[in-house]
Amino acid sequence: MFDTSHPWFAPLYRRVLIVAVCFLWLIVESIADQPFWQIISFAVLAYAIWAFLYKYEPPSDGGSNED
Repeated sequence: MFDTSHPWFAPLYRRVLIVAVCFLWLIVESIADQPFWQIISFAVLAYAIWAFLYKYEPPSDGGSNED
């Protein structure tokens, strides 16, 4: 989908924050009882966990963080 090995994603706290926001989105949709958006937010959460926590590989350029 997009480049998850971008240097911006190198710090662990940024990747965990993305996953946390997706989880909060799932909680909001669950409280609102919106089944369609629950499925969408669960899929985004599952992808974020897989891409940012499980399958993540640090950037190959040495991790320089030039924002």
